[in-house]
Amino acid sequence: MTATATAAAATAATAAADELRAQAAAHEREAEASFERCDTDGFLSQWASRMVAQEERLQADIEENGGKAMFLALFDLDGNLLPAILRPSRYYGRPDYWTIYADDDCRGRAVAFFTPSQAKNGRKARATDARKGYYVGYVMAPAKAELRGSNAACVSAVPVRTGPEFSRDVEIIDNGQHGPELSWEQGRYYHSTDVVYNGAA
Repeated sequence: MTATATAAAATAATAAADELRAQAAAHEREAEASFERCDTDGFLSQWASRMVAQEERLQADIEENGGKAMFLALFDLDGNLLPAILRPSRYYGRPDYWTIYADDDCRGRAVAFFTPSQAKNGRKARATDARKGYYVGYVMAPAKAELRGSNAACVSAVPVRTGPEFSRDVEIIDNGQHGPELSWEQGRYYHSTDVVYNGAA
């Protein structure tokens, strides 16, 4: 891509993001106006307006990131991306787990399963996972914003992948092959201090 084309794409992404944020602000104003007109009697419409605004703001962030968002990914200890998909546990209160496949299409029989350590100490969690042969990191992949939640009380805007659940056509942010210079804000999964472990949600 030429410099001109790159600049044009960046300008278009910024314009799209600005438009989405303007729409989000309009939906928030609608929610406020509804509350002023009818107090909590208009709760559902107020809730819907705020949820749509949240979704539009997240989509604006995704547009500014080139249509991509950050997602968890699984690596071996050499930093190689593994064909694996993060699955929700079928049991309430249990952590999510990784299903690892032999091929990149992630179909057929799984070759292994892996549940990341739930240790609150990040260093301990990383060491525990390393003993099992894995490292949880981050990739940037094509995404869109969606409203998701098991019920109305816990609905929120989240990024979801627009392509397959696993792909090698991603930008690797953190594959474990780094020193302490990679900050939490840059996508580090294992925090370097004693804080609550970033679960695979």
